[in-house]
Amino acid sequence: PTTTPTIPGGPATGLGALPVELIIDKLTYGVRPGLKQQILTRGVEAWVEDQLDPHGRGVPDAEARLVGYSTLTNTHRQNYDVMKTNGGAERLLQELDHATLQRAVYSERQLYEVMVDFWVNHFNVWRQKDWTGFLVSRSHGTVVRPHALGKFSDLLWASAHDTSMLYYLDQVASVVVNGERRVNENYAREILELHTLGVLDSEQAYTEADVRGVASLLSGWSINWDDSATRYDFKFNPWGHDLSAISVLDGAFSRPKRNYGQGLADGEALLGVLARHPSTARHLATKLCRRFVGDAPPLGLVQSAAQVYLDHDTAIAPVLRHIFLSAEFAASGDSKVRRPFELLVAQLRATAASMPTLATSKSVKHLAAALDALGQPIFERVSPDGYPDVGRYWTTSDSLLKRWHLGGVVATNTLTSQTKADDRVRCDLAALIAPYTAGTVAELVTSAARDLANFAIAADDVEALCVETGVAANSPATTVTSDPIRLGFLVGLLFAHPQFQRR
Repeated sequence: PTTTPTIPGGPATGLGALPVELIIDKLTYGVRPGLKQQILTRGVEAWVEDQLDPHGRGVPDAEARLVGYSTLTNTHRQNYDVMKTNGGAERLLQELDHATLQRAVYSERQLYEVMVDFWVNHFNVWRQKDWTGFLVSRSHGTVVRPHALGKFSDLLWASAHDTSMLYYLDQVASVVVNGERRVNENYAREILELHTLGVLDSEQAYTEADVRGVASLLSGWSINWDDSATRYDFKFNPWGHDLSAISVLDGAFSRPKRNYGQGLADGEALLGVLARHPSTARHLATKLCRRFVGDAPPLGLVQSAAQVYLDHDTAIAPVLRHIFLSAEFAASGDSKVRRPFELLVAQLRATAASMPTLATSKSVKHLAAALDALGQPIFERVSPDGYPDVGRYWTTSDSLLKRWHLGGVVATNTLTSQTKADDRVRCDLAALIAPYTAGTVAELVTSAARDLANFAIAADDVEALCVETGVAANSPATTVTSDPIRLGFLVGLLFAHPQFQRR
């Protein structure tokens, strides 16, 4: 089921008072040429409200770039047939990776794409488990994307009926046959611990008995294995469902003993109870505050955001607006380390990089390899908890060296140089820097930091970058702009700056 949440308007001046630089760092994957002026022309408040619209009305997306990416809209059965062809398994991975990057870099629905990534990690599915990949290619567009700014209750419902999730967490093997209990508790445990109620400060709102009860309520939830057009879609198997009377969560959900053929509606009703549980509200509010405010979410903001979630029947956008209007959000500049995916996309956006749109382009292999080297390959987190959203995980000594290197290869057009010319991701730094060639190198660095990297650089850092680039700060800017290698090196240094590495 899909419902449209009602989003109340925020205070007339609250969002509009926020600095445009903060809005860009927090609500998007990073600045692009012209984005600041676009936001200022529209007005910060109006622009943010446009971004909060679950349907994205009037905001261009990047779907026109994905013509020919048929595996994104194929049925599961069709994608299975693709997988069995020569090179088909690679095609499934490549089209989804390429689409994910294209959308993050080029869509103007930036907050929506940020939230898609948030929920992909919240409902993580490792696509390399056996043949789960062909299921993920389809379910990415039917589970997370339709509900990323809608209602969590709808998102949870879609995830629980997602066959990639059910296969990944062994739910397909959870049955009761002829009275013999073969219930697998893996999915039941994760839906409580990770997807809904959560564990906060080692405290949890559920017991082991609840895990067993939820597993029983969801027994029989499986995949259609019939040789039909709907093969690999969701199917409830009544022969595998536990018909016993069940009560979980201190009686928050109970059902009497059922007759054969019943039980699916009970599991679906349980999802509604879980979505609207106060512990779920707290768990989601904590994760959203961690995403947009800081690694250690302020307790007061978490509590108030959780209440907004409950007051608006699990609608996501009102919670985000509440967070964006908070004093904690306004003071949260540079509080978060960009994860590798965010960092790469931010660099591609900052340099106005051109990416091939062909689904068969080999450039995506090199982009994916760069993310793999940094520890965040797309859709490849093995454990169901998703990639960590705390800075310490991404800032080991080895990680920092690789992060600094990434900016250099993006800025010097060497990231995809191994491919043929029309397969490369390229940027034209000379064109971007052209407005700043009349001044000194110091003025060039200051302007480039402000406009390309979205931060105000300190005078000492300007001097340090000039030294590293091998030019005097008071030299003409053309000393750098006329030398593509030196210019790329300078921009790479800006991308390595702590203020660009953070958001």
